Formats: sequence, C-alpha cells, structure tokens
Amino acid sequence: MRALVYTAPGQAEMEDRPRPRPAAGESEIAITAAGICGSDISGFLGRSRHRIPPLVLGHELVGRRPDGRRVVANPLISCGRCTACLSGAQNLCSSWSLMGMDGIAGCFQEFVTIPESQVYEIPDELTDAGAVAAEPLSNVVHLFRIAAPPPFFRMGIVGGGTMGSLALQTALRLGVREVLVQDVNDARLAVARQMGATLAVNAATEEGRGQARQFAGHGLDLVLDASGTDQARQTAFDLCRPGGLVVLLGMARERSEIDFVTSIRKEHRVAMSFAYTPVDFERALKLLAAGEIDLTPWTAEMPLEEGQKAFEKMTASRGDTLKMMLRVS
Repeated sequence: MRALVYTAPGQAEMEDRPRPRPAAGESEIAITAAGICGSDISGFLGRSRHRIPPLVLGHELVGRRPDGRRVVANPLISCGRCTACLSGAQNLCSSWSLMGMDGIAGCFQEFVTIPESQVYEIPDELTDAGAVAAEPLSNVVHLFRIAAPPPFFRMGIVGGGTMGSLALQTALRLGVREVLVQDVNDARLAVARQMGATLAVNAATEEGRGQARQFAGHGLDLVLDASGTDQARQTAFDLCRPGGLVVLLGMARERSEIDFVTSIRKEHRVAMSFAYTPVDFERALKLLAAGEIDLTPWTAEMPLEEGQKAFEKMTASRGDTLKMMLRVS
C-alpha cells in the first residue's frame, strides 16, 4: 500500500508498505483523507522525541469500512482497566497510545487497523474536510468541559492557529461576552476577525500588546494558551484577572519560566488540558455534523503524494490555511 513516511527531520517520502491485517476486535479502515496536526508538524521538524523516523505520521482520519460506510476514528487508545480509565478520564490512562507516534504507524497511508470501539460512523452530509477536524475539536471540547466558564465570560486566546480558532468558534457558541485573540501572524488575525473575535491583535508589535492590555482592563475571566511558547504562556497569565483561570493547552515548549509570584498574588487558578475522552470526541462529532463548528473555509487539500510540499507549506507559509488535509484515496 502507499504510505507517506517521515524519514528524517524536514523530509517525508512515499513508500510501499505492507497492508496491515486487523486482529480480533479491530476494524480495517481505508483512509480517504487525513489531517496534518500541529504535533505532526513538530515531528516533521524533528522536535518531537515521540516521533522518531522512519514513521508514518498522522492521527486525524476519515475513511471507509470494508462495507463502504464512512467513518472517523478516535486515535487515542486507552487500556480501559486502570483507575483513570475506570473513572472516565481515558486521556490520563497509564498506558495510552496514539496513532503516528512512539513507533505506531499513523494514518498517512492507505489502510489502518484500529479497535472497533474507536470507530464512529458519520453522515454523508459531513464532508471529509469537516470530519477531519473531529480529533482537534475534541481537545477544545475537553478544555471547556474542565474549565466550566461562567455565563457571559470574557476570554483571551493566545495563539490563532487551528486550536485557537476552534476554541474561538466554540467559545462563541458557549456564550462568551467578549473574546480577544493574540497572534503574531496577520493572516491568522484576519481569520479570527472573520470568525467573530471582538479584538484580534498582533502581539509582535507594541501597538498590538497595548491594545490587548487596554481590552483586558483588570483582566479576563478565562485565558487560553493555545501556543505553548514561553512568551505565550506568560502572556496568558498577564491577561488573566485576579481570581481568573488560565488554561494551558499548547505544547510547543516542554519547559517555561513563569512569573509565578505575581500570579500567586493574583490568586490565579491554573488548569492544564490534555487530549480528550470518548465523551468529548462524540460531542465534537455532533458539533461538526450540526455545522456549528466549521474550519472548511480555511482548510487546504493536497494529495498524499505531495505530502512533503504540504508539510513545507504548513511550516514555512502559515497563515490563512488553518488546516491541511491530505487526500489519500
């Protein structure tokens, strides 16, 4: 079968690989389309210790069962037996695994096998470009579930990429009163304005930072860091009001130095959000099927064979393309 293989930092090549055979309890999925995630980009650039070449990357998939039914799959597989799993926190499983990392082949290939419990049928009305957002949106559904924002809350989003944009769309449906988006890319900021951000500013400029501070006033109720850089994390704390909540989602850097004394004096609450549970995945699918969340106007498509070009576009020319989808079949 055809497979796009990450072979070295900055390099992906087409290879012919054996077709996987499903074990008992598994389903075979013929991949029709697969999304490139930010973590895939990190792996492609050689910045992920969990993605070592040679490896087939990818975990955001749309495909068909052998009987032709269209499906997506929850690629985060948990054991189902540990304390976390039994308490409904499958994302905190002691032995979770994810397609496309730690030596497990991902979905940038023609066929994958996955436990039947991870497979969800989707309606024909939901396009591949819409359905491929199920996995990233699940992360956003999860973070809002654990954050439980109050009614008419004011929010800040640091990072206007895929996750920040999905968070913006979701917040608007949760009743956010005002929402600030900060980024350093003017094209992304233009998209945030189109999506309904109250204010979108370029944090690379003093003018933009000043506008953000003026908008925040005494601080915002909920601030999400959807980037994970050192500066983005500190900015999230700076924008948060005394007693407010900072949610850390972005994982660009493993370690950051934060002015914790100031935040202690402001009695900031901090929540760290990782991945999602099956409940979050199902809720994300329903939002997409209902057309309430939609990234398709900002989704680009390229054939699997042009995977190298697709990765280069997303690493070198980030902007109004929030999502890149590889067409497999």
